[in-house]
Amino acid sequence: MHDSTDLLGVLGTDYGDYARNILRILYTKEELQTSILPPGRTHLSRKPLDKVRFKKFTDAMRYKFKLTSVNFGQFYRTLLRRKLTDFLIEERRRDELKLARQSLKSQAKDTSQSDIDEIFN
Repeated sequence: MHDSTDLLGVLGTDYGDYARNILRILYTKEELQTSILPPGRTHLSRKPLDKVRFKKFTDAMRYKFKLTSVNFGQFYRTLLRRKLTDFLIEERRRDELKLARQSLKSQAKDTSQSDIDEIFN
């Protein structure tokens, strides 16, 4: 449980989707955009995600997919870690892409409005 949310009741199409949904519940949008996966290293510029909540995440993944701690370690190293790092990178880029799309839309709107003004003037 996290706050009033049962983490085992969260739906996901596969382990990657489930993991992303759990991380979105456990962490704020800002934390996902500014952090890296634990354990963090001192030479890295970004701080790691909160270890207590990340432990909740790993426990939820283990229980949901019925993995022992040994099997989860292999699962995490070989499959899950790559999906999670890609997810954090996408979270960082999401706002940048949204702003770029909005600026392109506004530029297109401005140019189409000026074209219409030229036609009728």
